Amino acid sequence: MMRSETQGFVSGFFTRFLPFSSSIKTILVLFVITLVCLPYADLDVAITSPWIVLRRILMGAITPSYPSAMELLNALVLTVQFAVVGVMAAVVVGLLLARFYRWQVVRWFCALIRAVHELFWALLLIALVGVSPLAGLLAIAIPYSGIFAKVFYEMLLQADSTPGLVLQGKSGFFSRLIYSKLAQMAPRMSRYISYRLECALRSSAVLGFVGLPTLGYYLETSIKEGRYSEVWLLMYLLLVLIGTKRWWFSRRSWLLLTVLAFVSFPFSAGVLLQDVGQFISEDLMPAPLRMDNVTLESWWLFLSWFDHLWQTEIFPGVVNTFVLTMLSLIATAGFVLLMLPGQSVLFAPKYTWLLGRAVVLLVRSLPEVILAFIVMLIIGPSMLPAIVALAIHNGGVISYLMRHQMDGLTLRQDHATGLLLYCYEVMPRISTQFMSFWLYRWEVIMRETAILGLLGVPTLGFYIDSAFEDIRYDRAFILILAAAVLNIGIETISGRLQRLLNSTAS
Repeated sequence: MMRSETQGFVSGFFTRFLPFSSSIKTILVLFVITLVCLPYADLDVAITSPWIVLRRILMGAITPSYPSAMELLNALVLTVQFAVVGVMAAVVVGLLLARFYRWQVVRWFCALIRAVHELFWALLLIALVGVSPLAGLLAIAIPYSGIFAKVFYEMLLQADSTPGLVLQGKSGFFSRLIYSKLAQMAPRMSRYISYRLECALRSSAVLGFVGLPTLGYYLETSIKEGRYSEVWLLMYLLLVLIGTKRWWFSRRSWLLLTVLAFVSFPFSAGVLLQDVGQFISEDLMPAPLRMDNVTLESWWLFLSWFDHLWQTEIFPGVVNTFVLTMLSLIATAGFVLLMLPGQSVLFAPKYTWLLGRAVVLLVRSLPEVILAFIVMLIIGPSMLPAIVALAIHNGGVISYLMRHQMDGLTLRQDHATGLLLYCYEVMPRISTQFMSFWLYRWEVIMRETAILGLLGVPTLGFYIDSAFEDIRYDRAFILILAAAVLNIGIETISGRLQRLLNSTAS
């Protein structure tokens, strides 16, 4: 009853008080929220003469080099292994969880594990098993299992039930599932797994920022030491890796590559397994509650401890995370609107759209934290590098997805051209899909804003990273839970808005 009343209130508000289409209403509401957030954002430009740094960065772009080819090869192999093994393990677990996803406890469990960013999983797992490949593998597999469970469950619901009814009583449960449901899901599953592998390659690179020797580890080191020729070679390598994924992870090669990645993966290398029970009952337990006999005084001490944590870290972290998310969301929409015409055959001159697509490939392939690192070197530390990085990367992803729909439009012979065609014909026809992608990226942006705290932006990720550096795992765990709750909240709001817009469009 409460849920239907809430949806009724939202629908009534959109219908009565804003005399625009649902998409415009949504954008206006989010834009107003962003304006309210603007005074709380740190948008200072600290470097007044960035040209020296910019010139060195550009020189590195045209003179890429790296001193050790073997080191580069090992980092490349481990980056691919993390992604392939992590994703394929998550596919298996996700399928199993999807079978029981209708249970509320399974839904909440999947929502929780996918709400925690891979980098935070890595920090927790490193504390448990040491700086090892196993920690990186699980850091990708755990959240991706929750993601796959949700997506596969939705695919199962959309699959035609007729083949299963025909096979009822003629075959076992698993045979019926494979030949009725999974056979229908296979094309969509393969496309989604391929997309998730691309995301996992970026995540695998980012895991280098917490000490795992992937491409990101050497990239972070080179950026900090100002070796921009090495930085660009590593970024070019990551771009080539993602850009050529359709060939090296194709329909013919995926099984062989997966087997090789599993067989050669160093599961036990560097593992220093801690006592799991002690880690949970002592290290993750809030300090005031670690006593053998928890008394009423212990609970008062815990409340005082939590109140201090709330005032000094949780509340400021949540506010800064939300402010950064909203500013990045609006900036992402603006970037998409600017980038779409330049990569479409409907607008760009002959062959010049290839340049636009190359730019989109560049910005969507590089992880946000790496882009933010580079922008920070040019304009100094503030929220601005994070906003630019999030807008460029997520705008590139949406532009790539929207380009296929834009180029597939059928236009009349006497259609308008230029800005008139873009504003009055193309955008209205693809606006529903644009809003769906944009609102979905809202929850993705929220997850990514947290990890940008590694660069000094005071989001929840900043306080989480500080807690791990101080070996205060109890503080880190509470902060990670706060980030997860915030992500689940945004995911819920985003999902309801998407359903509302889709129902209105229908």
